[in-house]
Amino acid sequence: MRASGVNYDIRKVDGYSLYPKLPFKVPLGIVGDVYDRYYVRILEMRESLKILGQALKDIPAGPHISPKGAALVKAPRTFRPPKGEAYGRIESPKGELGFYLVSDGTPQPYRYRVRAPSFINLTILEDMCLGQKIADAIIILGSIDIVMGEVDR
Repeated sequence: MRASGVNYDIRKVDGYSLYPKLPFKVPLGIVGDVYDRYYVRILEMRESLKILGQALKDIPAGPHISPKGAALVKAPRTFRPPKGEAYGRIESPKGELGFYLVSDGTPQPYRYRVRAPSFINLTILEDMCLGQKIADAIIILGSIDIVMGEVDR
């Protein structure tokens, strides 16, 4: 969407975590073609480095722990979400990553579904390839940056 000029970023819309405290730009394209998708991805990586720099400045100092002296403690599963359903989402590098949960009040979810961005992005591939040359299909697929592990469910 951003490669086509749509100014939409869940970090700005929902304002979760530290993002409301960190000024950053949402890179936008104009046409939405392969070049714009690639260029916006490059601009997103540059903006991510700026966000990381801002976030790292504000991390408080803490104790130094030696890797040899660290012990792993397995915590018991005591988290019991209340009965009902919920949907949470975050901005991931490939788009909206969503989690849908239906709880019956026990520690195990009644239903759990992940909305993977690569699966959603792959659904538009046919429309993007219509009217193009067969050889262009590879670069079009590469420009939407699909992770097949997210698609194979």
